Amino acid sequence: MSASLDSALDPMEEIRFRKKNGQMWIEIQKETHFNFDELEQIMVIFFKIQKRDEKPAAFDLISRAHFRDVLHTGLGMTDAYMMERVMVALDRGTSPYVTMATFAKAMSLYLRGDLEERITYAFTCYDLLGEGYLRRETMYQLMKKSISKASRDDDVEEAVKEFVDIMLKRMDLDLDGVINFNDFHKAVVNTPPLLESLGYCLPERPAVYSFLATWCPTWGKM
Repeated sequence: MSASLDSALDPMEEIRFRKKNGQMWIEIQKETHFNFDELEQIMVIFFKIQKRDEKPAAFDLISRAHFRDVLHTGLGMTDAYMMERVMVALDRGTSPYVTMATFAKAMSLYLRGDLEERITYAFTCYDLLGEGYLRRETMYQLMKKSISKASRDDDVEEAVKEFVDIMLKRMDLDLDGVINFNDFHKAVVNTPPLLESLGYCLPERPAVYSFLATWCPTWGKM
């Protein structure tokens, strides 16, 4: 993660921050997989990020740009196109800021999320139009963005079409020509590697372990 987050906070400053927000964190904790002590550590990371802004918009906000920096450098999520989808999936809005609650829930998902949560999140990332299902055209757009990075332009068109055909045959369980959430859910439960078949929207396990070892070393093994 950015070196600007490496320095420790002033002890009194950190105490004030914890006392000011402790009650709010009790409510936020209910929507995460963290115990209160773990959530406090996550919120201290949030505070360090916030301090990079000379004039924070509010006490419980950080900029999207700084949050994306955490995902990029701290959790190895480097696909710029998918990052746009990730931001929409996490906060369902267009604000240039990320709230303290959204940050906590995102970290909970990435560090401790179960398969059910990840399925819902991944499907939301892929559902570009918010229709509740994935059309052939949507899948094509997602895959073209992914494959085009590693292939020549004249190879992309055919490769993407073939992949989309394979995915539809594999996931369209009710044979209606689209992949709805139930189709996606059943396919991933039966074959978990299909979770990120349309784009990488979650950190890889080594990145998660590295993040925990660096920023949450007292947590032990997950």
